[in-house]
Order: sequence, then C-alpha cells, then structure tokens
Amino acid sequence: MNSAVSAVDDTDRALVHALQLAPRASWERLAPVLGARPDTLARRWERLTGAGEAWISGLGLRTGTKAPCMAWVEVMCDAGASPAVGAALVSDPHSLGLEHTTGGRDLLAFVAVPDLHALYRYLSFRVQRIPGVVGTRSSMVTAVHYAPDRWRLDQLTPAQIGSLTGGSRRSSAPGAPAPAVAAMTEEDRPLALALAADARRSVASLARECGMSESTVRRRLSRLETGQSLRYSCAMASGLSGWPVAATLWAEVPEYEVAESAAAAMGLRETRTCMSVSGRWNFMISARLRTVEGLSRYTSELSRRLPGMRITDSAVALHVRKSEAQVLDERGRRTRTVTPDIWAELLPPQDADGPA
Repeated sequence: MNSAVSAVDDTDRALVHALQLAPRASWERLAPVLGARPDTLARRWERLTGAGEAWISGLGLRTGTKAPCMAWVEVMCDAGASPAVGAALVSDPHSLGLEHTTGGRDLLAFVAVPDLHALYRYLSFRVQRIPGVVGTRSSMVTAVHYAPDRWRLDQLTPAQIGSLTGGSRRSSAPGAPAPAVAAMTEEDRPLALALAADARRSVASLARECGMSESTVRRRLSRLETGQSLRYSCAMASGLSGWPVAATLWAEVPEYEVAESAAAAMGLRETRTCMSVSGRWNFMISARLRTVEGLSRYTSELSRRLPGMRITDSAVALHVRKSEAQVLDERGRRTRTVTPDIWAELLPPQDADGPA
C-alpha cells in the first residue's frame, strides 16, 4: 500500500457522499450534481479505490426471506495474544466486522450466520478454540434500527442531496407501505457475493462471472434491491474521512422506550449503527467521532435527550481490522475483501490464516 501523503480532497469526499446516496449511479448522472465531467469522476474513483481509500461493497445475507442470525461477540485473550487471535478471525467469512478495543474485552466482532445452531457452532468450535482465547461473551441482535450503510459524510448541499434522492422520497414517506422482503435464493447468492468487493461492477461482468444472461442479472438485482435483501455500502478510509474515531456504547433502555431511544440515537450525526440486543444490556450503539474527546460530548447528548437510558459501558476502537467484510489497515484503508459467504462451512482454527 502506498504510504505517501494522500491527495484526497473535498471533491473526493463529495464523490463518496454522492455514491453513498446512489451507489450504482452512472458517472453521467453524477456529473451535473457534482459539477464535474463524467470521465473526471471515473478517474477520481479509480484512484481512490486503487489506493484502498474508498470502496463500495454489497451485502446480501438473507436465507430466503429470513434475516441472518447476527451477534456482537466480545473476545477476551491472553496477554499479548490479541494480534494473533485477530489475524485468525479476520479471514472468516462469518465475521463481518472486527476491532481491537479498549475496555473489558480485547476484540469485538460482529458475526452473521444463517441460524442459531450455526452461531453455536461458530462460537464453540471456531472462536473459543483459537489459541490465546480465554473467554467470549455474546449479544444477539434482536432488531436493527439503524444500519451502517445509512451513515453519510457531510460534503453535499441539501440541493445536491435532493437531486440524488428525490426519486426515492415517495417510498420513504411517512405512512408509505414498506416493500415486501425479497427472498434471497441459493441461485441469487453468487450474484450477491460477486458484489462484495465492488458493488459498481457492470451487469456484463456480473453476468459472465455468475453464468447468467444480462437481463437475468438486471431482473435479480432490481428484485433484491427493491426488496431490501441486497444493500450497498460506500465507505472512505476513516483516517481520510474526517471521522477517524470509532466507538461502541452499551446501554440499558426500558423496553417501552426502545423506539424512542432508537429515534434519538439516529438523530445524532455521529451515530453509525443502533441495535437492540440480548444479554446484560439491551441496546448497542456505534458511532463515528472526529476526536476521542468527542465521545464524552456524544454520550452527554444521548443522556440529555434520553434520561431513561443508562449507558453502562463504552469502548473506543484502537484498530478497526474489518468492516462490512472489508479488511482494513491501521489508517482504515481497504487492503482486501473477505467474501461474506455466511453459508460456508465453518473453518476450524488451524485452517484460518491471513495477514496480521
């Protein structure tokens, strides 16, 4: 990876923001919004992705119409063992996120598998058998209120945002019926997995790789996107985005206030994810912050808005090793993609490898 000073500028950040709103939009559609030529935008994007400074990934994890079984897994390690344990876990297709953190755990992983029994097997026969692991603690995700693909940079004007999102306003209007969930069939999986590293791949290249006709690819993509079974996430390396600090909060919220708490958390600019979970605490929030000191201000604002919420623990990521199936370096740049085949056979510890 090139270690030279990055040439990323505000125009690049505006491009990433635009692609967060319209991940597969053509350069011709984006050009008038961003005030640049289509070929200029294409060259900028090629430079950003080539350096691992930005990327667009696709995730389609359903089994039929069922959402995956997801959990946050805290991993406790022997002294000095967390780098090796992290290296073992980072190559797992089932661990979509992984970070070294402060606090009462050494590693925090976000795991997705098809069902509860697969989660039991993953924890018992995979994670807990890695040399150096001395304990785990899991929190099942019971509801996702706010997913990371909805977090945005703040580079575009309201007018620019409206130009890119205006066509979707009707479906998101209050009271509008939610679209029916589309089934993710076994035949759809190769297409979803082919988008994991680059969700802007052309229909022609997807058709060649998946052995489908272009019309079939278009039809399946449209069905999965409309039915919310395939989602795209555009991200920029945290060290370049202006939001370099990742933090996680655990909280207790009265069950009758969960919806209100989720709405309040989603209303804060820093919130990246918000989920209900099982376990000692029933609420988890992850945030992107400009500075470590911003964590105190963020938690204070959450407490001010929600007096009934009790924040019980917090952790700052020392190194985010993996996010949304993308393996990251110490500056948050992507180095490779681990295809998120959550339906794959679970790997025993001795079969997992990968760079630290």
